Amino acid sequence: MSDPRRVPTEADWGDYESDADRDAAHAAFGGKTRAEAAEEFAFGAIERADELRFMPPVAFRYYVLAFRDHVMSPDFIDDDPESWAPDAAAAFLDLIREKLEEEPDAVKPVLAELMPALEHVSAHQERYKADEESYGRFADTLARIKALAVR
Repeated sequence: MSDPRRVPTEADWGDYESDADRDAAHAAFGGKTRAEAAEEFAFGAIERADELRFMPPVAFRYYVLAFRDHVMSPDFIDDDPESWAPDAAAAFLDLIREKLEEEPDAVKPVLAELMPALEHVSAHQERYKADEESYGRFADTLARIKALAVR
């Protein structure tokens, strides 16, 4: 298995140009460090989360840690009523749940590194300003993630 601390190589991306979604993911993230990638989430976390869905496993495992870093950043949440914090927090949880449902081998190798952030986001739904009516209960999503993690 590839080292999740190493920037994915072109070989790790495979034939990304033959798939429009994977090509878009490569265009947004290819060759970037985790710190550089974390900054990309500030300009559209939902779109970046969507691009993560289409990455090959090695790239996904590397860049999902950048998403975690973004969501856990002390600068992430602000008092701006137009903040993207609730969307990004929900997208982070949903992405991990979805990967565990559909492609568990892509996420399980880094799940231990993600779990503290998943638990933090879930426990602080109100801090992320993510109302349950719009975003569901983060605790329910976390429970589903934990159930899928042991399958």
